[in-house]
Amino acid sequence: MQELVKNLIDQKKEGHWWDFKLKHHDNLHDLLHDILCLANVIHDGDRFIIFGVSDDYEINGLNDKNLRRTQADILNFLRTISFANNKIPNIKIDSLQINGKELDILTIRNENHKPYFLTKDETKKGTTVRAGTIYSRLGDSNTPKDSSANPEEIEKMWCQRFNLDKKASERFIDILVDYNNWKYDGISKAFYDIDPDFKIEIGSHEGKGGQYWWEESLAEKPYRFHYHLRYKSVELYKLLVVRFKNENLKIPFPNVEFINLPENDNNHEEKIYCDLFYYIKNTIEYSLFKHIRALETSKINHKSFSTPIQTQIKPPIIKLPFLILDSEDQLNIIHKKLTSNYSEFLQVKSKSNLLKTIDKQTDPRYAAEELFSEWAYDIAYKNNI
Repeated sequence: MQELVKNLIDQKKEGHWWDFKLKHHDNLHDLLHDILCLANVIHDGDRFIIFGVSDDYEINGLNDKNLRRTQADILNFLRTISFANNKIPNIKIDSLQINGKELDILTIRNENHKPYFLTKDETKKGTTVRAGTIYSRLGDSNTPKDSSANPEEIEKMWCQRFNLDKKASERFIDILVDYNNWKYDGISKAFYDIDPDFKIEIGSHEGKGGQYWWEESLAEKPYRFHYHLRYKSVELYKLLVVRFKNENLKIPFPNVEFINLPENDNNHEEKIYCDLFYYIKNTIEYSLFKHIRALETSKINHKSFSTPIQTQIKPPIIKLPFLILDSEDQLNIIHKKLTSNYSEFLQVKSKSNLLKTIDKQTDPRYAAEELFSEWAYDIAYKNNI
């Protein structure tokens, strides 16, 4: 997020999905208006209010003397507001430092609940956010409190709410996570009960093991097979899935990013593959990941869609340090971070007893690659990238 915020500030302008504020709002109803405007923007991604940046885009920062509302403060306030259908914008607040100055970042998640609007007028200190009015943002300007977004924007919001603006292949990403409305025959087929033209067919086993450390060097080798995602008679996706049978763990095959690393101090290239294994949110692979994980347990909890990935059925033996990322931009940031800190991995590798004590039947290359995956996982999540 730090890289993203810095890039936005460097543009020296506000935009369709980001806004700068010198300080936190004195009047929470002004904040409510800003949140509504940004939440309703037609933009495929999150939206941001960045506190601590002046009108001329200088980083002033915030300190203990400033009013700084917490995430709990804002959520408690929003819960008192009469939102239509009780759909409250999904927000969070993070703090970070840029150029030695601390900023607060209010993130408004992109969700298909647009348009957000109120069913009751909200007034405080002369500020009224009107019921039934749909606010939005055009360029760097919010819809005024006494006006409404234009009809064309509002139509797009409703179309997005009901997925009328999406192709069948795009709709599959959304309906896969509507877990309760999928009906399985108990063997290898399923259909979406709301629209039975959407179907899943599960192929038979096509092999066991593979070329990566987590396919060859763990307690068991996973089986491979395909999920065929169809609309009517058309196959829209054919996704490889792996299953650790004894471990009761099944996931879509992750995306793989090879990290191009510099030579080490002895000009000797490492004879290992420095691979990142990851999913990106709002993709078909991640939706299938969530679909499978939700259906394999009767109770979804915080571990269901988190990482390291492990069985939800029993005490885990296998834990997969795969990354779950918000975007390609986040992947690029992590890639740069790992490349620039590669010497740290070499030190970790040299100090580790793993490669010295491995079983003779274990390929040292797989052990080193597993160590790299665990190190990359720690770098990504300990640095809150």
